[in-house]
Amino acid sequence: MQSKRDQVQAYFFVVGRLVSAVVHGRPDALAQPNKRLNTGTFLGVILGGVLMGVFGIIGLFVPGGNVTWRQPGAIVMNEDTGARYVFLDDQLRPVLNYSSARLAAGKSGGQVFKVSQKSLADTPVGQPIGIPGAPDALPAANALDNGPWTACAQEGGTGAQATGPTSTLLIGQSFDLTVVPSQALLVRAPDETTFLVWQGKRHLIPGRAEATALGYGGVDPVDVTAAWLNPIPQGRDFEVRRTPDTGAPGPDIDGEPSVVGQIYLVRNPAIGADQLYLVRSDGLTPLSPTVAALLLAAPFTKEAYPDSAVTPIEVGPGALSGVPSTNSGPDLVEGLPQMPPEIVTPTPDDSACVAFFPVGKGEMRVVTGFVPATVHKEAMPVAAHEEGVTTDRVLIPAGGGVLVREQQSPEAALNAVYLVTETGVKYPLANSDVVQALGYSAQSAVAMPGEMLALLPTGPVLSVEAALSAQQS
Repeated sequence: MQSKRDQVQAYFFVVGRLVSAVVHGRPDALAQPNKRLNTGTFLGVILGGVLMGVFGIIGLFVPGGNVTWRQPGAIVMNEDTGARYVFLDDQLRPVLNYSSARLAAGKSGGQVFKVSQKSLADTPVGQPIGIPGAPDALPAANALDNGPWTACAQEGGTGAQATGPTSTLLIGQSFDLTVVPSQALLVRAPDETTFLVWQGKRHLIPGRAEATALGYGGVDPVDVTAAWLNPIPQGRDFEVRRTPDTGAPGPDIDGEPSVVGQIYLVRNPAIGADQLYLVRSDGLTPLSPTVAALLLAAPFTKEAYPDSAVTPIEVGPGALSGVPSTNSGPDLVEGLPQMPPEIVTPTPDDSACVAFFPVGKGEMRVVTGFVPATVHKEAMPVAAHEEGVTTDRVLIPAGGGVLVREQQSPEAALNAVYLVTETGVKYPLANSDVVQALGYSAQSAVAMPGEMLALLPTGPVLSVEAALSAQQS
């Protein structure tokens, strides 16, 4: 009778023949069909065990695993807690912010490593370092903006809930500002003075009489902040002075005596043109309609019209024959519009804006227009607002910024370099080494006048020495 052993061997013999028939096509093949598989599995298990043993032994002598971060100037981020360090003098120095870490790392460092808490174990931790208030987010060099800065005004409303006007500065964005040269904005400063913003300059309108003479008596100016108004270059005031010897006899015109200070209107139907002139003691000087309107409204001009209304005296082109022209007095026309510009006002859904385009060496091209009022809601309040100096709100795209150098005019010397970050704060950079340490080039800095930079609050000076200074825990 067969034993159980004989039965098992017979079973495996039959199974082996069946497998050989399937794999090799004949049941009596000499090689076992699963011999390679069995051998490979056995050797793999043995090799895996050996490798596990080797790494286990290494782990006993080199605890903590990753050590690639142990480089002078490495910026180390604890991926478990978010803590940030700079590896200096074989110590982990906690650092207040990323910009301080970049400066403290030096020229050979600055690489960022994300490391586990276990990998940092047994590494000495030194005293914290850094610059309090320095930026934690730095714009990439290719994200620096060199486009316009746009200042927008928002009026404070009316009624019991009314507040004063505010301003918003937009950086890194462009808008289609469409106020044409024949148009202008009429604005009112916090001290109630009125200005005409025309062709990139602000012109003071001294009083109600001058505004009425220009045709703006019924126009309600847009209320703006001093910070909105100050960066706009100052133009010539809409103001005229008393003509010397006003009221004295002037030259004969068209066979009639004239009076110094009178205004003549010469009509030329042949070419459909009119020209205005002011009588001076030594002849006539041409006027623009704008200046003529201001002179006719000035109280002292009444002295030249003792017995008549203060209006231009109309004559034909031949009336000036033999009357000398003069340029002896001050230029009355230069710097003012030939005709009073048309006033444009924003709708309730728009804001009056001024865009400042850098054109090099501290010069700016100034353009006025309107943008949607929603920009004020998207902007954030500035970190440290100074009434009448800084803007109230600022909007810079996330990750954006500007490297800017102060230069008051093309002839002026280059001054400090500032880094403007996404938070709307400008940080003075101590020297060119700091510019390079942060990954920028001084040649890429945009030159701007100080009035523009004053719109943003100033943060601490960024320097290597300050970044390495010890701080309290």
